[in-house]
Amino acid sequence: MDLRLQQAAESGSINELYALIDENPYILENIDAVPFVSTPLHVAAVFGNIEFAMEMLNLKPSFARKLNTSGYSPLHLAVEKEQSDFVSHMLWHDGGLSRVKGRNGVTPFHLLVIRGDDDLVAECLITSPECIEDVNVDRQNALHLAVMNDRFEVLQVLTGWIQRMSQKDAYYIENRVLNKRDFDFNTALHLAAYKNDQQALKLLLKCRLVEPNLVNIDDLTFVDILRTQGENAGGGNLDLEQAVIKTGCVEAASMPKFKEESDLLKSPINFMTYYSTSMKRMKSSTSDQDRGAFLIVCTLIITATYQMALQPPGGVHQSENANANAGSVVMKQTFFILLWISNTVGFCCAVFYTFCLIPLGQLFTIWFFYIGTCLCISYALAMAVISPHPLVFLSATFALFLVFALYLLLEAFVDTWRKHRTVVPKSRFSWFWKVLQYYYI
Repeated sequence: MDLRLQQAAESGSINELYALIDENPYILENIDAVPFVSTPLHVAAVFGNIEFAMEMLNLKPSFARKLNTSGYSPLHLAVEKEQSDFVSHMLWHDGGLSRVKGRNGVTPFHLLVIRGDDDLVAECLITSPECIEDVNVDRQNALHLAVMNDRFEVLQVLTGWIQRMSQKDAYYIENRVLNKRDFDFNTALHLAAYKNDQQALKLLLKCRLVEPNLVNIDDLTFVDILRTQGENAGGGNLDLEQAVIKTGCVEAASMPKFKEESDLLKSPINFMTYYSTSMKRMKSSTSDQDRGAFLIVCTLIITATYQMALQPPGGVHQSENANANAGSVVMKQTFFILLWISNTVGFCCAVFYTFCLIPLGQLFTIWFFYIGTCLCISYALAMAVISPHPLVFLSATFALFLVFALYLLLEAFVDTWRKHRTVVPKSRFSWFWKVLQYYYI
């Protein structure tokens, strides 16, 4: 870099910068052509010249993410030199600068965590929420670094942010960050146990998604580590038993041995594995456009069939003159039985298809299971109220739900059995799955 340009960056002289550009219009372009180089923005970051830095970002935005020969971006240097105002302006100009990975995969956000600047850590999280997931080359995230460097206040900021996240996939991000393992399979909880940091342990254990029974590369849970640390210190850990009681933590020796992935893949395919895999394949092979259109159709069918249970054709008997049939359908019993069967089958199919089409990995799948169950119960009660014999039809409706579920299992079993035969017979019960295959497979 030209010595005069370096002096302009040190003094923050914008006029001198443009005088140099007037002499050589390619002066900044030549610097940008070098992969790893100290730019004027690096110099301005060291001296905290905010106005010069903003002008440089206006002329050459790429300088903000360029690493010098030591592997540091301008924001890395500003954090190292404790130029807090400069860092804050850079973050609000471009929050993504806190995620630039430098030497050893360390980001400016990681450096702020290590240095214990909780205010700027909070600014990073606000301007770039994704930085909470960044890890260094040792697969350590901000929680690991905060525990390792005894930054309890920063750890409070991090855990508070994680538990307040509301962006897309916040639940899964919280789970991943809190239980992230480094190369030794240590979570932040393991590292806090190694340091015997009771404050950090209690704070992390209050997080509802922390998994306290994870084991590290030495097959130790945080309870095992705490006990070992207590013994090495010459006495037991008084808080250990309380932590175990409150969180349900156990020692590694008391935990069931989980199968490795290779063992699971070697195991034979049973019925439940085949059925769940088929459902997942059906969901994943359906495009979002087709899924959306069919969900609308299913919703209309559910609405229409449920409305039929509330307002049957012909209405219901009124309560005048102490009518014993008050509230039951006016239509003949034979017609009602046919209506009840067809309407219930349509309702069951629509609810089942809706459940199948809920996107994979979504919490809505669990919610819909409970909501769908409640909807089926209310449907059964509504049909029973308008039926000539409420108790009989209530029992029959639940029996039909059960038969429908058993029929689906029978279809899956027959389909599996047919595929394992040399001569494949034509199934009598294949219409339902043909519809599925026609639309989704």
